[in-house]
Amino acid sequence: MTGFFSVTNYDQQQHYKDRGPTWIKLYNRLLDGYGFAQLPDAAKWHLIGIFLLASRHNNRIPADPAWLARQVSACDPVDLSVLERSGFIAPVPDVDGAWDLFGKAASPEKNREENVLSAGADSAKALPRDFEDFWTAYPTDPLMSKKKAFEQWQRMGAPDRAAAVASLGAFRAFVARQKDYRVVHAWKYLSERRFDGFSPPPLDAAALAAAKDRADRLLKRGKYAETYG
Repeated sequence: MTGFFSVTNYDQQQHYKDRGPTWIKLYNRLLDGYGFAQLPDAAKWHLIGIFLLASRHNNRIPADPAWLARQVSACDPVDLSVLERSGFIAPVPDVDGAWDLFGKAASPEKNREENVLSAGADSAKALPRDFEDFWTAYPTDPLMSKKKAFEQWQRMGAPDRAAAVASLGAFRAFVARQKDYRVVHAWKYLSERRFDGFSPPPLDAAALAAAKDRADRLLKRGKYAETYG
């Protein structure tokens, strides 16, 4: 198998479908299935790990046994072919840029560069202050790629960058009110303009002018009346 695969009957395992779940349904009837019983013992528990992994990645998982072994903490090699033959997983089409989401194998030099960005350490070229402000304020988690978020940041104009930063107070408050909510990746928050829903309303120029006029009138009536009178 190459490219990506998905877990079959994935929807039956989800307790909700609108966000990445923190837990999945695992029915005990799985033990009664002939296909599961015929799996090698290691493959049985690799499959459980893959179920959990599918819930993190919208059921689109790279068919990379070495990567999978690291993700599910497997000591034995992950045999995807036996899981596919048993009907538990199936290949799915590749998508542009999908490997960037999961960390395609790269050279040691490239990995070092990405690790520096992901850790937020100093790189050869310092990242812009406005992006660092955004990244520091955003409720990140270890799965988020700082590099990918910065690439999206570079595509945005100054007004959108400012709006994204300004939205974070409201977004963090929203996250704090949710139960079992897995925060959307920072690059998606930017690329899909999710910050629009949390941006403060634009200032009303007429209201500002009226407030300034009222303040001026109050000032002239008060202790400064002789100065301005």
